[in-house]
Amino acid sequence: MSEKAARLFGALSDPARLEMLSEIARKGCCVSALQAATGRNQPNISQHLRVLRRAGLVEARREGRKICYSLASPMVKELLAMAKRV
Repeated sequence: MSEKAARLFGALSDPARLEMLSEIARKGCCVSALQAATGRNQPNISQHLRVLRRAGLVEARREGRKICYSLASPMVKELLAMAKRV
């Protein structure tokens, strides 16, 4: 339990990942949309998405040649809302 929680909070500890999670929560995104929304390059986004996936916060699905991301659970959106209020 504590390892899983540490991985979750570690993933949430980076401002870039929080920005990406917020964007994914708004509308689900492919990497190109995250690039446009955040101004970050593809390798940087992919690295952050890998952390978010390992923490169980986002899921990936293939759409043709693109990989698109969505929140793994509605609870992630609730968690983001709580974090903004704290």
